[in-house]
Amino acid sequence: MDFRTRLREEIEYSGLLDKEVAAKANISKRAIDSYVGSQGCIPSADVAVRLAQVLNTTVEYLVTGETSTFQTSNDNKIKSITSKLKHFSEKDLSIINAVVDGLDEKYS
Repeated sequence: MDFRTRLREEIEYSGLLDKEVAAKANISKRAIDSYVGSQGCIPSADVAVRLAQVLNTTVEYLVTGETSTFQTSNDNKIKSITSKLKHFSEKDLSIINAVVDGLDEKYS
């Protein structure tokens, strides 16, 4: 898997549109298109950092596909939980959100 594919997957996972990622990373939509399109351009380091921050991942992962063991374990757990949430009702999601907010306060 290459940078282009990993970036595309992270954008899809984030639930954001390409133009939203571009705006949050302070780059043009055209730039995003060049990174995820058939050209498969690789951004400069500073742009890669901003993209990684917007997508809650690391530049290391986007470029090499590798992450630390701790991060990989947590990312896999989060992705697993997120995929299950898609099937929950609004009421159930409200309850889960309240639990997550409570835990967030505990650990903040």
